Amino acid sequence: MTMPSHHIAPITPGQLDTLVQLEKQTFTETFNGTYTPEDLAAFLRDKKSREVLAEEMASPGALFFILWHQDAPAGFLKLNLHKQPDSDGPLPTPVMEVEKIYMLQQFQGLGLGKLLIEHSYRIAAENAITTIWLGVWEHNLKAIRFYQQQGFEKFGEHFFHIGNQVDTDWLMKKHL
Repeated sequence: MTMPSHHIAPITPGQLDTLVQLEKQTFTETFNGTYTPEDLAAFLRDKKSREVLAEEMASPGALFFILWHQDAPAGFLKLNLHKQPDSDGPLPTPVMEVEKIYMLQQFQGLGLGKLLIEHSYRIAAENAITTIWLGVWEHNLKAIRFYQQQGFEKFGEHFFHIGNQVDTDWLMKKHL
C-alpha cells in the first residue's frame, strides 16, 4: 500500500520552528514588494516570531495544521473556533474563523490549497460550526477568486496593519 503524497496533521509543540519558517516564508513570498522592506521586517519580527506563534498556539480555540507534501511542509492552516469578526458581525453561531491559509510558492497550483480549505470544513463539521469566515486582502484577487469558488461571499471589511501601511481586508463568509 502506498502512502498518499500529502497529508494534513495538527502542529505539535515540537514543530513550532517549522511553523515559524512556514509563516515567515509564505508571508514574504505572498507579499514581497507590497510593503517597504522596513515594514515587512517589522511585521515578521513582531507577528511571526517563535514567542508570538507559541502564544497563538496556546490560545483557546486556536487550531494549527501543516499540510505535508511527501516529507516537506508545503503549507499551513490556522482556525479559530467560536471567534466572531471584529467588525460587521456578529455572524450566525456557532462560528469559526479561517485566520491563516498559506501555501509555499513552490507548491501552489497543485490543488493543495483546496485540501486545506476542505480540511477546515471537516473541522467545522466536527465542532458543529454553521458559519465560517475569513479576511483576505482586497488586492489578492487570486485568493478572492478561490474563496468565491468555494462559496464564500463578502460581508464586510476591516483594516490590517503591516508596519506603517494600512490595508483593507475583505471579510468573507460561508454558511455550511
